[in-house]
Amino acid sequence: MASVSTGTLNSAGIGSNLPVNDMISKLMAVEAQPLQLLDVKEGNLTAQISAFGQVKGVLSNFQTSVQSLEDSSKFNSIQASSSATDYVTVSGDSTAGVGSYQLRVDQLAQSQKLATTAFASTTTPIGGGTLTFSFGTTTTAGTPPATSFTLNPDKVPQQVSIPAGSTMSGIRDAVNKANIGVTATIVNDGTGNRLLFTSASGTKSTLKIESSDSSLNAITNDPTGAGNQLTQVQAAQDAKFELDGMAITKQSNTVTDAVSGLTFNLLKVNLATDTPASINVSRSSTGVQKAIQAFVKSYNDLNKALNDVSKVDTSVAPTAGQQRQAPPLAGDATIRSIQTRLHEVFSAIQDVGGAYTRPADIGLTFQKDGTLSLDSSKLSAAISSNPDDVMKLFGSVGTPTDSKIKFGAASGSTQTGNYAINLNAVQNGTLLGASVLSGTINVTSAASFSVKINGQTSGALSLPTGSYTAATLASTLQSAINADSTLSANGATVSVSVDGSGKLLLTSSKTGTTSTVEVLGGLDNVTTAAGSLNLFSTGAGVAGADKVSGTIGGYAALGDGNKLTGAVGTPVEGLSVTVNGGTIGDRGTVDFTKGFAFALDGVLNSLLTSQTGVLDTKTKGLNDSVTSIEKRKDQLNTQLTATEARYRAQFNAMDTAVAQLQSLGTYLTQQLAGLAKSG
Repeated sequence: MASVSTGTLNSAGIGSNLPVNDMISKLMAVEAQPLQLLDVKEGNLTAQISAFGQVKGVLSNFQTSVQSLEDSSKFNSIQASSSATDYVTVSGDSTAGVGSYQLRVDQLAQSQKLATTAFASTTTPIGGGTLTFSFGTTTTAGTPPATSFTLNPDKVPQQVSIPAGSTMSGIRDAVNKANIGVTATIVNDGTGNRLLFTSASGTKSTLKIESSDSSLNAITNDPTGAGNQLTQVQAAQDAKFELDGMAITKQSNTVTDAVSGLTFNLLKVNLATDTPASINVSRSSTGVQKAIQAFVKSYNDLNKALNDVSKVDTSVAPTAGQQRQAPPLAGDATIRSIQTRLHEVFSAIQDVGGAYTRPADIGLTFQKDGTLSLDSSKLSAAISSNPDDVMKLFGSVGTPTDSKIKFGAASGSTQTGNYAINLNAVQNGTLLGASVLSGTINVTSAASFSVKINGQTSGALSLPTGSYTAATLASTLQSAINADSTLSANGATVSVSVDGSGKLLLTSSKTGTTSTVEVLGGLDNVTTAAGSLNLFSTGAGVAGADKVSGTIGGYAALGDGNKLTGAVGTPVEGLSVTVNGGTIGDRGTVDFTKGFAFALDGVLNSLLTSQTGVLDTKTKGLNDSVTSIEKRKDQLNTQLTATEARYRAQFNAMDTAVAQLQSLGTYLTQQLAGLAKSG
């Protein structure tokens, strides 16, 4: 309550002997009663503002848990395991498909290591200039044997500047500091000190080292043998393993591109008697279980907070003679509206095309006290039997029409819709067949053909006579190409599949700009019972790229590896798909829908939106009322000051009048007493 001045006059009541100050205080206490009522009203409004602030905080926390359910990756969590972790370990991301594989490690990749001749001291100056490191494949063939060096087109030669008069230590430090993919160390083998150069693993990273100055000739290496000064102490080799019987060759022991979404770490070579490692890939429910449990806890925290500020506790008896204590927002329509809107979302049917249409279908139900409970057994059963439908119910889901395109994720900004996917580039080189295949294809004369994969030309290949379906024809061609010794020796493998149009699709297993496929002839005129059949026109296909590119819904999308994501500011913002094969051009559509979490998030946004949201609007109204009360209190304080001044003026006047009357009475008494004596 605002203070009221009760300043006193030192002479108040002297003339009349009345308790003037006490009388004025009591009168002013009556006059100040409207001010006291305003103080009480202001206190109630302030308590309501504070309560709405608490509500906004718990609603914001609840929204965070809701938004975590919008992340599709939680529903696509993959668990990958190996039965022989001493030989191979495996990990997976959300793009990996559920399945199992048998993997045998035949050879581990290793780096080439080259050593200089022995030097007596590491501090003796050697020379300076520029060392050029080239990376490529060293091949020895022919009679008599001849060695050749072929540059790796994926690795640009690197130069390292060596200061004049550099020692072994100086050369080592300069190479390592340049960070070119080659490490240099000094090894003392007992006969002296040697510089040891180690390249990246794989046969495509052997080294050719050239010097711009003769003082560094002792550091050079020409794989063909001319002027070779370095000794190879370890030969480079590729990683080789079998996956379900398919021979695969890679440059590194960490393999990320053999199976989409899986990373293999090769650790040890299997013996001939060893059983291959069993690789199992399954969905993990741990992430979604935790997210939903956190969601339930967050909702119950919200429910408790709403009750604390609005619900009268009837379980506690009031103090005798007093009313039951009411919380600041008791009976407030805004709180009831929030609770109603949230419950409506829980009970609404989510038309997402899955087996589950409401949270109750997977174990989320309300108790009598308004809390939310989770039937973990029911949720686990739903995840086990229909994981994709659980994802549809809660989060976002995209359904591509192309089997080689997988939905990845979406953001809260992604709009529901059906979006066309058009690709301008893919990672793997591809060549689309010429004819649509259907029914039985009877090849009546063996077809001799040849191909060129990743720049490597095959020997003569053959498509045998026989009766084929489109799928078995694709499998036969794939086996014939991958069995070619020249191609397999260079890691040039392919897959042949039937695309959505019914044509064959020839795809290099390699990714990047050097991934190419070309049919050199023999498959454009295959003799069948129905006549000549053009399986593949002679010529090159579309080369691969470092990353996919294209559009989603007509909007330019961002490529990252094999992932394509809708750009910020477009209706497809955050919508991502992974491209696991196929070629460029029209790749069908992806139908995107939003489930329960998105619907609930929309309601929370309408409640929490700054300035225009329900809570901010309500709080602004309360703050405006507090401001109005403060103005009214200022007016009342001014009036009370004037009223007190008036009371004091009036009492002072009365005091003076009484004093005068008392003085006159005394005078008259004295006069009368004098008359009596004189008489």
